[in-house]
Amino acid sequence: MNEMNEAANLTSDPFWKELREKYLKYLQTIADIGFAAIEVEQLPKDPKTPEELCDGICRIMEFCKELNLIVDQSPTSIYVSNAKGKTIRVNKYFEESSGLSRKEIQGRVNLDLEKETLYEPSVGAIALNEGRRVIIPQVMNHDREFIVAGMPIKDEKDEVFCVVTNALLNFDTHRISHYFETRNEERTNNVPTVPKIIAVSEKMQDILRLADIIKNTPSTILLEGETGVGKSLLARYIHFTGDRKDGKMTEINCGAIPQALLESELFGYVSGAFTGADRKGKAGLIEASDGGTILLDEIGELPLLLQVKLLHFLQNRKITRVGGTEEIPVNVRVIAATNRNLEKLVEEGEFREDLFYRLNVVPIEIPPLRERKEDIIPAVRYFAEKYAALYGKELHIDDSDISRYEQRPWKGNLRELENYIERIIVTEGRMMSETNGDAREEWTLRKSSEDSSGGKGNRSSEERLDESDERERILEAYHRLGSSYKVAKELGLSQSTAYRKIKKYLGQ
Repeated sequence: MNEMNEAANLTSDPFWKELREKYLKYLQTIADIGFAAIEVEQLPKDPKTPEELCDGICRIMEFCKELNLIVDQSPTSIYVSNAKGKTIRVNKYFEESSGLSRKEIQGRVNLDLEKETLYEPSVGAIALNEGRRVIIPQVMNHDREFIVAGMPIKDEKDEVFCVVTNALLNFDTHRISHYFETRNEERTNNVPTVPKIIAVSEKMQDILRLADIIKNTPSTILLEGETGVGKSLLARYIHFTGDRKDGKMTEINCGAIPQALLESELFGYVSGAFTGADRKGKAGLIEASDGGTILLDEIGELPLLLQVKLLHFLQNRKITRVGGTEEIPVNVRVIAATNRNLEKLVEEGEFREDLFYRLNVVPIEIPPLRERKEDIIPAVRYFAEKYAALYGKELHIDDSDISRYEQRPWKGNLRELENYIERIIVTEGRMMSETNGDAREEWTLRKSSEDSSGGKGNRSSEERLDESDERERILEAYHRLGSSYKVAKELGLSQSTAYRKIKKYLGQ
């Protein structure tokens, strides 16, 4: 009888009836969303009693909480604006990567933030305006460069209710493309890839001569130098030009792997060593590199407990897996690299003195780029050729550019220089603000291959448009084509430049 009364409540009582209808409508809406499949399976399909309905609603609240945690702690940047371009959500990684806090931007309109140059251009505004997915370069917080994808999100009525953007640091996109480029070259050629070392300066030539002397020895090498000078490149050069080139080259960043996992990653583990371990056990990176080379990057970040175990291996050339007792002989060349002063760390008690001397058999210090200026222009030309081929553009470097490059401090060394050249090429010649805040540079880019043959594609930057008819050309193209993407393609502009100028001229 009670159950019948409760069922009646869900159909006759206005409150329960309305709540049940909303619940069923929610189920119907998410039923076709693949991402919500597990949620749909676990929710009551046809609640008969208030208790069943309340249980379903509580589960929805739990799923909502989990989804918010997932989005907020996602390892990629997530930025959400509503259909009017108002910022409503950003996750933690967005704050970390952009340097912008939620308080600065939540509740504010994208185009207002663009005017303040907190990011330029507004990818969300472009995606909303054109009603499609866009991927373009963006500068956030004045100097942080990203590749950003924006996508309008539609509801069950096929109406856009928000736009989501994801941002990836330019540096990370380069690392990804470099990884696949290197891997594909190795697969295609089936031969080791010898990295390009820029060595015009006498200092770098001396380093390469030393590398050629020691490359066929088993001696441990310690590479020192500032971030971005090319320590890992030199390690690869030693490996791939030496007698171990047919062996495995393994690189591990000692500061990037959690301490709890680092020991098992380096030395491996036996069956049952810890919860979640593979039942068969697993060889560590040192053991897996037998006959080859292992690069221990950021060696100064190695925990003291692991320093003892590494010292034992360097002394005996044997490793013991985690949880095991058997000593396994391993023939591997060890190269350590650091941008920290290990001697100072020894004095401060953060690095073992005996391990330092074991690593310091053949020390090589790579000087910063500012101390070997002869390498700057060859490096510029090398990276310009690399990214010109990658993006189908051409970077013209004249005599006036050379002194500007050579006088720049390049605090991030070759890594900063490479990212700088990529930025110039990928943004298609836009004027880029320098770090002093007021100096600006203008670069001339020319599209290669098909665009160089003639036609409208020859206009590779806004400089090609005569100032007197620029407004007329851009607005005519926009009214005819209806898309900043198509305008950019026809006039040979970057999409961000086309969007900015369309917005400027429409507002006049």
